[in-house]
Amino acid sequence: MKSKVGTFFTENLSYKIVSLFIALILWVTILGRRDFTLAKNLEVEFFVAQNQTLISQSTDHIKVKVSGPRTALRKFIDSGVSQLVSVDLSGKPEGTYSVEIPLNRIDVPFGVKVLSIKPNQIQVQVGKKE
Repeated sequence: MKSKVGTFFTENLSYKIVSLFIALILWVTILGRRDFTLAKNLEVEFFVAQNQTLISQSTDHIKVKVSGPRTALRKFIDSGVSQLVSVDLSGKPEGTYSVEIPLNRIDVPFGVKVLSIKPNQIQVQVGKKE
């Protein structure tokens, strides 16, 4: 009986050692992968019809909080061009609106998810062009 147990551990020993190292490397890699959180300010741009003008808006920047792996967040930060969130108001008549910025309007790299947008609503006033 002892010889069967002994041969079980010593048979193909090199394959077992290599398998153990691969398992350890995978385990450390998966355990070490954490999602990081980051906040970034983005500009908001409103488009109105040609015969209209944007009279006022409560803010022209929003603060976006995102989460994801460090490499994906680095792509999000290093995207040299300052990101713009465009909102089309050209189909709306004159008046005051509370425009909500949806989470899916923020362009993020694969693996990054948008956690929050502050403020998530912007007050705008659209009037006739003179």
